[in-house]
Amino acid sequence: MPHAESNACSACARSKRKCGRQMPSCARCADRGRSCVYPPSRSRAASSSRPLLSDALRGSVPRVEDGLLAGVAGNTSSRTADLILADDLMLDLAFPLMDSDFAAPSSLIQTPSAPATRADWFLAPETWRISHRVDTSAAMAVGKATMKKYVAVLQSWFERWVTTGSNPFIHPCLYSANSPACVQVAYATLASYIHRTPANTDTVLQIVEDRSNDLLRENGAILDRVGAEEWADGGEQDIDLFAQLTRLHALMVYQIIGLFDGDIRSRYVAEGHMAVQDSWAGKLFHSAAKALSNTHAVATHLVGCLPTPSTYSQQQWYLWILSESIRRTWLVAVSLSPVFTALQQRWSACPGGVMYTNRSGLWNAASATEWEKQCLGRNVAFLQRFECSRLFDDAEPADIDEFGTAMLDMTFNGELVEKWRDRSGGL
Repeated sequence: MPHAESNACSACARSKRKCGRQMPSCARCADRGRSCVYPPSRSRAASSSRPLLSDALRGSVPRVEDGLLAGVAGNTSSRTADLILADDLMLDLAFPLMDSDFAAPSSLIQTPSAPATRADWFLAPETWRISHRVDTSAAMAVGKATMKKYVAVLQSWFERWVTTGSNPFIHPCLYSANSPACVQVAYATLASYIHRTPANTDTVLQIVEDRSNDLLRENGAILDRVGAEEWADGGEQDIDLFAQLTRLHALMVYQIIGLFDGDIRSRYVAEGHMAVQDSWAGKLFHSAAKALSNTHAVATHLVGCLPTPSTYSQQQWYLWILSESIRRTWLVAVSLSPVFTALQQRWSACPGGVMYTNRSGLWNAASATEWEKQCLGRNVAFLQRFECSRLFDDAEPADIDEFGTAMLDMTFNGELVEKWRDRSGGL
């Protein structure tokens, strides 16, 4: 008699424990800091067997030969990514429907005529859900050229962080008061990588590998001291969101280098760390959902992070900076493995989407007053990733910030995005 197909991840199935089936990691695996692997469904296996790439490209791996981070000193800003795959063939990304599919209440979705008037519009519990529901009329398989562009965009964002101190997912204020050691080490390592020369490239890549391994070792030791079982089974430990966010930023630096540099050893090491990155991202988001939706203690999570707020408006701005940084970092972090895997294997499961702010101007607001004014006077376009197709009808390209535009490119039909840009003369 054939067994029924299991919806639980492998770890929960082995332990005969209930699995929440969250993506990219169930809550139980995320809390344990372990890799969460779901067995492929029959439909996914059938999808992955479709001949989307020619047999000649079977087994190819992605490599950025000429990307923004691949250039040597003095010639990094004008280059574009060039992955090994040659033709603009379609890559299949599966979008599974999960129990966590989510449609935000209308009171939390910002429409063109409804600016954000609720003080907790970005902290409500309903906004901390991961959705896998896609508007199929606007979605389509993502092409290799789109993925090449996305990798190049991410590389340019990391390079911008080194040169300016911020980028579309690391806010200018985030590390203004406190820059932890792991972030400083990653920052210095990234700077040395960007400015490497042919003569010292091997040395720099060895530093990247060593610092990446150190980061994992240091955080693994912390988990061992707490006790893995106690941590996983609901032990009440302090949730330090800022520490989780900073270690994830540090690991992402090493991963964007290792996965797309083209060096075989670097790619091997980075592939081995993908499960840890996904686990850290999942734990961060689940921790934020638990901590930041508690309005009574939410301000305590700013201590030791951003500067001490002097007004209520400044406190709300700082909370938005922290929560929006977590949302955007999660979206970037969980996209790295699927993009790499899709280029390598021709398909990958979509990690899902969360709510984030699309409106241009808010991310770069210079003060709490400016941020609050924009929130009250304009549509902030705080939307689930897969609901952002409404922006094609409700917003102009200039209304959407750089991060939101990059997500549109990676989520929806390329022709729709181009028509939307052309409608106003492009960007």
